[in-house]
Amino acid sequence: MQSQQQEAPNGCGCGRGHGRRRQDGAAHGCDLSVAIEVGAPLRVEAHAAVLEALDDEYRARAFYLAVLERFPGALPFAHIVDSEDRHANKLIEILRAYGRDIPANSYIGSDDIRRSVPASRACACDLAVDEEKHNVSLYETRLLPAVVAFPAITHVFTRLMLASRERHLPAFQRWSATYRHWK
Repeated sequence: MQSQQQEAPNGCGCGRGHGRRRQDGAAHGCDLSVAIEVGAPLRVEAHAAVLEALDDEYRARAFYLAVLERFPGALPFAHIVDSEDRHANKLIEILRAYGRDIPANSYIGSDDIRRSVPASRACACDLAVDEEKHNVSLYETRLLPAVVAFPAITHVFTRLMLASRERHLPAFQRWSATYRHWK
């Protein structure tokens, strides 16, 4: 039986040393290094989109932390939870740049979130797959169209969507299969 601490093939690419890195050292799919320059005031719909994106990152991070409470060190949760934190921090940076309030993460420690953690790592990965698919759809259908007039925010949203679609989603899919194989 293999150790549950081993990586899935090809890693998840979240910049934690377990995925491929570009020559410039930034994690492929997770590079959020863009200066947030405030030009025009943040429109109501763009502000709402940033808040919705932050709420989605908060919810995912809280679920991944709850999975780790139940299954300490479970991969890829142990790595991707840090990525979700970086994503939330970039969205917070946007809100600060525009002088907007930063909402607290009301999902952390939530009994509802804790109860949503299934009894197996494989099923937890399956729920995370659904979460990442929802995240990609959210960016494609609602969030990106709301910030098209703000290039820096569009860049951040695009990078967050790509991280979910190209890194997190495949990692959760691989680990779901791996956990089922180990049974």
